[in-house]
Amino acid sequence: MRHRPLHLSRAFAAAALLAAAPPALSAPARGATKADKADKAATGKAAELRADAVLERSVVRLTNTSQRADWRTPWNPGRPGAGSGSGFVIEGGKILTNAHVVSDSKNLIFHIHGDANPHPARIVAIGHDCDLALVEPLEPGLLDRLQPLRIGELPAIGAEVKTFGYPVGGRWLSSTRGVVSRIDVISSVHSPGSTHLGIQTDAAINPGNSGGPVLAGGEVVGVAFQGAGALENVGYFIPPVVVKHFLDDVAAGDGYQGFPALDVQLAILDAPAARSLAGMGPDETGVRVDFVHPASPAKGVLQKGDILLALDGEVLANDGTFAFGDQRLQLQAILDRFHVGQSIRARVLRGGQRLELMVPLARTVYPQKPFEVLPAYVVYAGLVFAPMEREQVVNTGGKDNAILYEYLYRQLEQPETVVPTRVLLLRTLDHPVNSALPYQGGVIVETINGAPIHTLADVQAAFAKNSGRHHVLEFMHAEAVAVLDRAAADAAHPQILRDYAVPKDSRP
Repeated sequence: MRHRPLHLSRAFAAAALLAAAPPALSAPARGATKADKADKAATGKAAELRADAVLERSVVRLTNTSQRADWRTPWNPGRPGAGSGSGFVIEGGKILTNAHVVSDSKNLIFHIHGDANPHPARIVAIGHDCDLALVEPLEPGLLDRLQPLRIGELPAIGAEVKTFGYPVGGRWLSSTRGVVSRIDVISSVHSPGSTHLGIQTDAAINPGNSGGPVLAGGEVVGVAFQGAGALENVGYFIPPVVVKHFLDDVAAGDGYQGFPALDVQLAILDAPAARSLAGMGPDETGVRVDFVHPASPAKGVLQKGDILLALDGEVLANDGTFAFGDQRLQLQAILDRFHVGQSIRARVLRGGQRLELMVPLARTVYPQKPFEVLPAYVVYAGLVFAPMEREQVVNTGGKDNAILYEYLYRQLEQPETVVPTRVLLLRTLDHPVNSALPYQGGVIVETINGAPIHTLADVQAAFAKNSGRHHVLEFMHAEAVAVLDRAAADAAHPQILRDYAVPKDSRP
């Protein structure tokens, strides 16, 4: 005869009663009492707390002294600043965290849970496109006593998760609890233009939580990486598929290669007439290829006008999404499965034929936000020249039509006329020798003293080789020319450098 579970404090009295009572009068087994259920819940909670205590010791607090250059004043290395975040120990004696926690680092330390001593660390690998980084201590074997956390699988919507970290620069570890509320392709705040699979949760993810583990069932199901701006109780974490991609890429030993892109423009085909014109069958769905970037490895494989029906076996809907369980995701989530240098199988409709193609994949050809670099520049007579790169275009306000056309649109509209590099007159350091120039900055330099300008070396050579009385500068998409008195400019140059605290007149 089975008996319901009992408190230990009641066990002896219960045993005595059962021993004294005749077997025929013994009560039948019944369900657990409220007290029994409370005991079971308390036991489970205690076990969870013990498990959490082991895992907590593997979560570390990172402090990064960073220095990001001032791209508008490119000789200025920037003001050092300190920030903090979280990370956690994984296999191989490494710490996994966010790229934005350790980017532009000059000095990196971390604290182990319960240890007051700071430990110096170095960056092993960093992926700005996925906002992940690997860090290791300078002290060999320091992490051997800590349990590495295992990377698990993608959690289901509605699954309960716990985040661990050091929010708002706190010295002590904290945890929050929430549920998975959405799985979608998310844009990165750290690296604008990068989109990857992400998970939304209502567990609090605050500054300082970044890089901390998100756990379910004792396994890492994500890495906390950003909040949702003005929205309350909404945060995002990086899912296991993206984390494993990053770790596998680093483990390959060729340096971090990043995530691949197709670099094509696609048009949705919601209109039945558009699908009919494309020759699609009544049960076929897909999207139309409207443009393939000339520098993309997909060029020559995919063509303008192709109907992309499927990628990696995933049937694409007319809006470019594919089925993912009970929901739909953008096709970028398919590309996240692949590494740079691999090829993806595509089914396309072209000219009435259905073709199976292998499309090579590479990193995007579109410029990404730079990190861990100092900007190049040349200063002459107060004129500041810089390569026409992403940050410098941003510094011009990103509104000049000529700059935007040369930087972004010429490669799309007239790829055969693209010059790989261009130089901007970024700004002018005011001085009487340059005060009467028609442009003070924000223009593309076309020639100096008749010499075509494509690089900063061209700028230096054009000024150095001129023995005439004047320097003459011409600009793209601009009618006015700038003229400097050569002797006056040469004489003013050293004084301008001193007045504006420019340590060197160039950085290659």
